[in-house]
Amino acid sequence: MKKIICAIAALNLIILSLTGCAFGGKKTALTISGTDIDSGIYAYYLDRVEQRPEDYGLNSEYKAGEARDAAIDLCVRYLAFNTYFAENGLTLSVSEKVSVSDNVNNFWMRSGNHYEKIGVSKQTLTKILTSEAYENAIFAYLYDKGTDNAEAEERIKVYFYGNYVAFRNICAYYTTDDGSGRITEQERLALVDTFNAIAAASGADSDGFTTACSDAGYAASDIVVLEKSNEGYPAGFFENVNGMQFNEVKVFEYSDSIFAVRKESLVELGDGLYSSYRDTCIKNMHADEWSAFVEDYISAFTVDAENV
Repeated sequence: MKKIICAIAALNLIILSLTGCAFGGKKTALTISGTDIDSGIYAYYLDRVEQRPEDYGLNSEYKAGEARDAAIDLCVRYLAFNTYFAENGLTLSVSEKVSVSDNVNNFWMRSGNHYEKIGVSKQTLTKILTSEAYENAIFAYLYDKGTDNAEAEERIKVYFYGNYVAFRNICAYYTTDDGSGRITEQERLALVDTFNAIAAASGADSDGFTTACSDAGYAASDIVVLEKSNEGYPAGFFENVNGMQFNEVKVFEYSDSIFAVRKESLVELGDGLYSSYRDTCIKNMHADEWSAFVEDYISAFTVDAENV
């Protein structure tokens, strides 16, 4: 890993095709470890920071210099992923290349006019989305052992079944219809009684929950798969559902809402569900390790940003 700078020198001819400065005559925005980054790539990342500054640790009153520094950091990451990808002889699959092409076309249809105004060509957008595909490929190269590795696959499944729950539910809020205030205590107690009656009438059958909800004037949700760290539900909601038995229906009351929940079995929902969450599980399992790797790798890159 500490031989990065030497590797970069050998890889510059390859990477130039990705940075847009090979025989293109484009203005160089900055130079990273001897490789020029053209103004279109820098403009794309600066625009991304300005559109969503909170994603890059900036508040709404950030200074121009802070956005500049964040954009430069993204340019370094861009070059780093291109470098590591080439350095280790990695390749994108046909499906991954098709996905990049589709994403570029979709982005360009929606925002092509905007990108052209800030100096970002469709070719530049292709290079950037290709680099993002490289990032995903590098992560898989480092941490995804493949489904044939039984030991590694078992660890992923343990994580999935320990950090996700599946359920159907109905909910109601303790606020007035116009949202201006809280319902009366009598109204709240009536809701609690209704939800408890639904739970009592549901039984163990899924259709029973649907029917009980419908009879009370509610429509049960489709199956929801919830990850432990998801913040879209009240505090303690995941733990409450996780502690339930499969096919059980319980009522949970929170400060501003009430839920009737029927817990579903992740196992009975099939391997297809696990497969759809497998990549996310791997990313969550190795998030800290990946961040440390990236920070260590990019630390060897040097930046000359006098032009921005």
